[in-house]
Amino acid sequence: MRRPIAYVMEQTLGSVTHYLNLRQAEDALEGDRPRWVPIAYAPARVPWTINGGISARRALRAVVGEVDGVFIHTTTLAPLSVDLIRRVPTVLSTDGTAQNKVTMRADYDLKPQGRLAARAKRALYRTVFGQAAGFVGWSNWAKQSFVEDYGCKESDVAVIPPGVNVNDFAPGDRSHELPRILFVGGDFRRKGGDLLLEVFRKRLRGRAELVLVTRSQVPSEPGVRVHNNVAANSAELKQLYATSDVFALPTRADCFSLVCMEALAASMPVVMTRVGGIPDLVREGETGHLLDVDDASALGDVLEALVNDRARRETMGGKGREYAAAELDARKNARALFEFVRSRC
Repeated sequence: MRRPIAYVMEQTLGSVTHYLNLRQAEDALEGDRPRWVPIAYAPARVPWTINGGISARRALRAVVGEVDGVFIHTTTLAPLSVDLIRRVPTVLSTDGTAQNKVTMRADYDLKPQGRLAARAKRALYRTVFGQAAGFVGWSNWAKQSFVEDYGCKESDVAVIPPGVNVNDFAPGDRSHELPRILFVGGDFRRKGGDLLLEVFRKRLRGRAELVLVTRSQVPSEPGVRVHNNVAANSAELKQLYATSDVFALPTRADCFSLVCMEALAASMPVVMTRVGGIPDLVREGETGHLLDVDDASALGDVLEALVNDRARRETMGGKGREYAAAELDARKNARALFEFVRSRC
């Protein structure tokens, strides 16, 4: 008789949405119910690798003898449980490996790592990954790092983005006078909100509206509306997606982008930057545009073109929604993930 798989799920930022989407899709397993083990984020003086790793190890020890295998998202939770990973087949998952994130540390306000610390961390993860039965990367960028930076076999790494509940983000009434540009980013500067605001002031004020959803305190001004307390997956956020015309996120550092997937599902052309795994999500010129980081001129050009051409917005938005339904549906991708994990466990 088959025993369940334990799904150890980090509860931070977009990983919470991923966890909730997987739980909603678990009936796709036809009786093979997972054992859910959420690991709550708790701010502490010690790094999350240690704090979260201790919590994950404690939770794993309680279930490891009762399951056929383990799935751990994210890899940050894994290093302190390498002995347990040896005992039971384990699939590790991430939006980006530690090596992926090295060049992003400054944008995340993290101190640069010394050469010895970086080598030790890489060696530790190589040891952990060497015990795993398989890997899930949210993007080809993450898969490439598993293979090239840590020596994992390419055949052991599946690329499965977390997906989005497409029907929850259907387009709504967009008959307002001025086109609306939507930005959704908690960390205003890291997500490029300051650049977007600067471009709007110089080139788009009076010709469009800018809607900013962020935790950062940004004052409203003519043509700019700021929403500070909008929760992920909330009705308010979904309404903003439904009634906006263009999605812009000129982010400086991100491993992936759940909000980009949501915007595609809401039939908006997306304007993004070439960072992390984001290029997997955007078909240049068809569903949106990919820009270089901090390229204010290009950002202004593509936004002006979209603001000035409603037919183009609608065509690109329609293709984006078709792509989201075909490739980014949360239920389909959850089924693919469940099947991959069971095949390895």
